[in-house]
Amino acid sequence: MKKGIAILLAFVMLLSLAACGKTENTDNITKKPTGNTKADIVTPLFTLDYDENVWSYFDEETKTDEDYCCVLLQIPDPEDPEYYYINAEIKVSIDEPYDFREDLVYYGFDQYEYEVNKKYETVKIGGVDLLKYEDDDTLMYFNRIENAGATVYVDIDSEDVADARIAELLKGLVVTVADKSNEDGPWEWEGTPFSAEAKSAAAGSLNIQSNWIKLDKYISTFETFNHSIATVGNNVYILAEGVLKKYTLANNTLTFVKDIALDEDDYESIEATADGNLWLSGSMNDVICLKNETVGATYEDISKLAMHPSGTWGIDYFTSSEDCKKVTFNGTAYTSVPMSFKEVDTIMHVNIDENSIYVCGSDVKDDSHKVFVYSLDGTLQKVLCDAEGEGLGSVTFMAQSANGYIGFDGNMRELVFWDNTGKFVATVSDGDLFSTNYPWFCNSALMDDGTILTIMTEERADKSATELVVFTVKGF
Repeated sequence: MKKGIAILLAFVMLLSLAACGKTENTDNITKKPTGNTKADIVTPLFTLDYDENVWSYFDEETKTDEDYCCVLLQIPDPEDPEYYYINAEIKVSIDEPYDFREDLVYYGFDQYEYEVNKKYETVKIGGVDLLKYEDDDTLMYFNRIENAGATVYVDIDSEDVADARIAELLKGLVVTVADKSNEDGPWEWEGTPFSAEAKSAAAGSLNIQSNWIKLDKYISTFETFNHSIATVGNNVYILAEGVLKKYTLANNTLTFVKDIALDEDDYESIEATADGNLWLSGSMNDVICLKNETVGATYEDISKLAMHPSGTWGIDYFTSSEDCKKVTFNGTAYTSVPMSFKEVDTIMHVNIDENSIYVCGSDVKDDSHKVFVYSLDGTLQKVLCDAEGEGLGSVTFMAQSANGYIGFDGNMRELVFWDNTGKFVATVSDGDLFSTNYPWFCNSALMDDGTILTIMTEERADKSATELVVFTVKGF
């Protein structure tokens, strides 16, 4: 959650610039004296009366136009004016409903209960009904005004969210959006889930085939990147927003079996090793090894883990190549030694197969994104680039077959192929192979027969949700 207390006022102002947006048009805002202690802020989407003796208002922090209005008011700390005691941001925007629905989930409201069952109480502020979220130092009022196509936010950071001056300020707010007879697009349960036919595409002399794998119940998400997949025989494990789900794969369908309980919910990566164990890691958590789907060991002080298929060792990495370590596991303990990849500056992804370590990151020479292929002892073997010998987008998975290398470039939304010498062969776009529009390639895993199982996020055509979608890829 947001933490605003005891932050330097200058820093708060910078944050508010990011939230409200730098002033580009103030023609639509007026600030008129209405008495000795009152001022009237008028924008195209709301008005606000406030007490100038209590609140400081920042003209330079204001962003306002016909579709987006945001103002910031603050009360300085009485003991130190360089710090603020209460920070109040009021924002009204004419926009699509996606961000509001994401915020519903973020602040703990269930979309279906909100829309269909009308479960949640609201508070009348500014003439509109707003949901209320509160924690130790944050007070948030927000809601969607569908007929106006507008979203309202009142975001308060304070050491005391019950401070009477906050309630007094909100009495002076009036939301003035106009009824446009707008109807928002479908909710996720009203929309059409993703589906695709099997496809193939040429990559040089190769015929690459994809097959969409249906989930028996779709998984919607507001998280674009941090999803992962692993396979053990016919069992498939999907790590989605920290929840580990087990499926069985048969007849091109993933059938849900169960959720596997985890002590934490911020794991980002899952890998399976040849012994059937599952390894979960994330940049803010301990690494755990699941044996028979229960935690067999916990390993502290490892940032993110890429495992060798043997299950005996892996690479501990975060962002700097100088901080990487080779970690060797022995039961519930491990040892580590430095393993620097000096040709790489910032690391985005690492994965390991039987013969190679793939480090996907920026080249120290020119900062372009490439794939650096190392032997298992850390000796550079090849550098994989695009057709011009320049950088790629952001590769999220690498594999090698008898025909060469395949990379999943999430940023460019394409598969990239090289021969075994590292020479560029071809790219295949997501649309040509998967019938997707603009997915993110989150993660992939090799199945026992050499087929790649890949997971990505894709917005539905009707924009009712972003889904996790799964494909097999073979022919490489």
